[in-house]
Amino acid sequence: MPDEVLTKQRQDHLPLHRNTMPVAECDVHDTTIAGKACKAIDVPILGCASIWLRVQREAEAWVAPGGKLIADPIARNRRINQAYAQLWLADRRFQWAGLAAFASKQVGCGLLHAAENIRRSQQEIDANNHRLDIMSSSDGTAVNSMPATIAGSAAYMYQQLALGNTTLFLDIYPLHRFYMLRGFDHFRKCLDERKLIVNDIIWPIGQAKLAFGQSFRAILEGFDLIDKGLISESVKRLAHHEQINILQTAIYSDVMMRRALDANQFAWAVDFPSGVAAEIALTLSAKCRVDRGSFTIAFSKNKSASLYDQNQRMSFVYAAAAQFNNLLSGSGRADVEASITEIARDGKPR
Repeated sequence: MPDEVLTKQRQDHLPLHRNTMPVAECDVHDTTIAGKACKAIDVPILGCASIWLRVQREAEAWVAPGGKLIADPIARNRRINQAYAQLWLADRRFQWAGLAAFASKQVGCGLLHAAENIRRSQQEIDANNHRLDIMSSSDGTAVNSMPATIAGSAAYMYQQLALGNTTLFLDIYPLHRFYMLRGFDHFRKCLDERKLIVNDIIWPIGQAKLAFGQSFRAILEGFDLIDKGLISESVKRLAHHEQINILQTAIYSDVMMRRALDANQFAWAVDFPSGVAAEIALTLSAKCRVDRGSFTIAFSKNKSASLYDQNQRMSFVYAAAAQFNNLLSGSGRADVEASITEIARDGKPR
């Protein structure tokens, strides 16, 4: 697979609504118009939908080579982390993408933690099944109840984190690339036509649950702010789109996901069972955890706090966006750039 997500294509320099090949090279065929035989020429025209499909296919080639999503969610997450980081390195106006490189990396940390919980729980169940002091099936069920519950919750969390991570990437990366290639005027005029390519793309979530290509207001507002140079404000609008329009619908409204998050929140707050809960925090680093306080933004550790509550989560996200902007504007910029460069290289959480 390629090491760089951004690609160049011949059509990228062609004007919108112009033919994509010389008329002399186009196919000439016989046809009938108003009952009269005549010759016709099929001239391919570069339209909005063509550009949307071009940038969507670029995203798909990165996480679904050969038209099939990378099966391992952890490996797929690393590619997504790389893509966001490379996007910011290519255009520093895309501050949302820089923050997303860290946020997606943190999703990768969550995937690793969930996979480890599944592994440890299964080991405990296997060990219990060979215990000589367990004489009945009811005793076995009792001692295995906690590891089985932990494994089930972790497996569902793993599945949902991967779904949200992939769905968001296939929604928002192409938006950035269209703007990057064509500018805001064409972006604004073409946004409504994005949904026309729905039958030609990979979309990992059901259309009935989250329709592809919706022209949400926050999208236009976010890229308009980028175009005006109001970068920190653009991050807030795109974060709203990311969290409310995409992730709230895709994963946070799911009842089983909410139960898993509640269990994790309680276990994190009281540290029981020890080591089971994943810390809910964002580190502005290539690492899952860092000691320096200015590089870590933590969610509330109140045992009744809810990450799926959009208001609580948006406060957390906006705090992270503000701290990211502060670091970029101050002495922390070099460390942030080094971490994003590291993520762009291999995407692996440390």
